[in-house]
Amino acid sequence: MVSTRFVTLLTAAAAAVSAAPVAPADVPAEVTALPSNITEEADRSLRNGELVVFGASGRTHVVTEDTWNLLLKTMNILPEPPAIDEEWLNFKPTEVDEVSHNTTTELNKRDCSGDIQMIIDNNQRFVDWDVQMSPVVIGAGSKGIDITIAKYWSVSNSIAVSAGLDFGLVKDRLKSTLGINYSKTWTTQQGYLIRGTVDDGYTGVVVSRPWTNRRYGRTYQGCPGNLRQTGTFMADSHEEGSYEGVSWVGGAITACLKAQRSIPLTRCQGSGEFR
Repeated sequence: MVSTRFVTLLTAAAAAVSAAPVAPADVPAEVTALPSNITEEADRSLRNGELVVFGASGRTHVVTEDTWNLLLKTMNILPEPPAIDEEWLNFKPTEVDEVSHNTTTELNKRDCSGDIQMIIDNNQRFVDWDVQMSPVVIGAGSKGIDITIAKYWSVSNSIAVSAGLDFGLVKDRLKSTLGINYSKTWTTQQGYLIRGTVDDGYTGVVVSRPWTNRRYGRTYQGCPGNLRQTGTFMADSHEEGSYEGVSWVGGAITACLKAQRSIPLTRCQGSGEFR
């Protein structure tokens, strides 16, 4: 979920610009000095450059792009996904490991010889690429065209493993140790009341920018003191969020708008085209 401190930063910034009492000590001066650009309740009609930020608590804030970027910096959250460590996922057991695996010894006969151990080596927290939440709309007319969230767009947790490693084993072990369901998928509902306007000369779409936690790790098999590395993995998980009583990933919702009169429309954050 969105951390308590993150919500505190948003609330404190809103309080600071409305002459409320002094913000908590952990709020940086640059946040409290921001202009009035944080709204406690979403008006559900986003202007260009605004984002709706929400998490599991259901509390909602509308912030500007500048405030969003500053908050990410304050919380040490990367503003976009880091490059995937392909070399890490290309792990192959060495010949020594393979020989050890195929040799029958008294040690291998022990009950612990088939035990699996997992180590998390690295944790990264970032804002993921744009996730489509509405049809792509081409603006027209003097008042533009409204875009609203539609059903059946989805985002999922995911795992990637090195060649030969049992995907299901990694998924189940991570669930038991971290309490994270890596099979979970969130799907949009029309109950969301967020909309944006695409002006004439622009093309746009409603998108989500989810918080993402990426973990790199290794798997081992064997007994303590005689472990053999069997593979590596990368696991991406999103955080539970709630808006208007509907479950969705925690993070931000905004509109991706570009000055063009045609499709396809490419992502504002990330590569690839919207459908």
